[in-house]
Amino acid sequence: MAGRDLRALFGSNDRQVSAEEAFTNRQGQWQIVQAALAKHLARLAGPDVDVEDLEAPRKNLLVFHGVGGIGKTTLSRKLEAALADTESRPGRWGAAAWPERPRLLPVRIDLARSANTDFERVILTIRLALAEVGRPLPAFDLALKRYWEAQHPGEPLEEYLRRGGLATKFGKTLPQQMQSALGDVAQALLLPGTVGSVVGQVTGSLVSALRERRQTVHALAGCARLADLLEAEPDLDALSYYPHLLAWELAQLPADQAVVPVILLDTFEDTGDRTRRDLERLLQRVVWLMPNAFFIVTGRSRLQWADEALHGQLDWTGPAAWPGLTTRDVPLPRTATGAELEGRQLLIGDFSPEDCDDYLARRLVRDGQPLIDADIRAVICERSHGLRLHLDLAVLRFLELRRTGRTPVPADFDVDFPALIARTLSDLTSTNGTSCAPSPSWTPSTSTSPPAPPA
Repeated sequence: MAGRDLRALFGSNDRQVSAEEAFTNRQGQWQIVQAALAKHLARLAGPDVDVEDLEAPRKNLLVFHGVGGIGKTTLSRKLEAALADTESRPGRWGAAAWPERPRLLPVRIDLARSANTDFERVILTIRLALAEVGRPLPAFDLALKRYWEAQHPGEPLEEYLRRGGLATKFGKTLPQQMQSALGDVAQALLLPGTVGSVVGQVTGSLVSALRERRQTVHALAGCARLADLLEAEPDLDALSYYPHLLAWELAQLPADQAVVPVILLDTFEDTGDRTRRDLERLLQRVVWLMPNAFFIVTGRSRLQWADEALHGQLDWTGPAAWPGLTTRDVPLPRTATGAELEGRQLLIGDFSPEDCDDYLARRLVRDGQPLIDADIRAVICERSHGLRLHLDLAVLRFLELRRTGRTPVPADFDVDFPALIARTLSDLTSTNGTSCAPSPSWTPSTSTSPPAPPA
């Protein structure tokens, strides 16, 4: 569903003008996502899949990148909704290209600084989404409970989830599932009933049982690295390896309960800069250690994980590890099957001419009809070169011209991108006498192309 464009809504006294934050169909991106997901599911159904293989190259990642203001976050949200509910899928996107089973479980995580998303919250969000499975994931849940009690002594997980809003979004089943896992393992180890709530004693006994290959813990014995992770210091670094346990747990689910997480990581540029990669390194571990999940990254910059020069800053680097991330700035085709682009990095940012017109027609509506005439829309679309920022500036200029009593005409928008910025700033400040126009040293370019994305 399109959101309300409050900036445009509050730009006019005409209450009959409906301002919507329009979403264009982005069929090309959807085709790419469909093809990549279908291939991922086919790979998981193959006989050779092994989620504990830490050396095989990873192809469970798709990257959309481009300059700010082109709708990457809107695309991420729309993909999450479309994967979760077919009724939320734009009609022109068509039916899904994969079977009903296993079920896809989308979870979107906003990494923007304004969202205050730290790595703990990333892990908790993924696990909370998987609570829909309806059963404990004991290997992971025991490790997480041990981590939580060590790092948050005296702070119940329930309270943290409630305060952070995660309980409202995902429900309150995770703490109960974690406690159930603890009790089930204590019972399997024949520990006293009171010990079922003491995570340290349970994990210690479990490690001993795993090392001794006791039959009582055969259900967890198949997870080769569980004992090592339970013995490790329960700090943030250890937490970043726990997704391996999640991947193992997902692989143990019976066919009728099987799910494939589709994890959408948005605003990836806010994980740090290219000299400080601490959070990026932790997130890369999640992607690598969950080969049976699929990740869709949206951000301003392409991922550099296939660059061998980053060895030491990140755990897995080079084209052998990330064969799909080696192509630089692949442009998104107007029409594409997407099969050959699986795992690639796709540069987005331009709307098709049809999408530009659709975007402008739905942004401002009066009495059910587009407020911006078709002739004006045609000029804006041609000048925009598909850049959404140009379209948004044109909408703002259109409203300002109407507010000052002028009837906008196509000639008002027959300008290149820098000139549109200058004229929009002039429109915004002409009524209050305060100039925000560019300085004399800044001269609008005569080029018809929009500005190039930053390096």
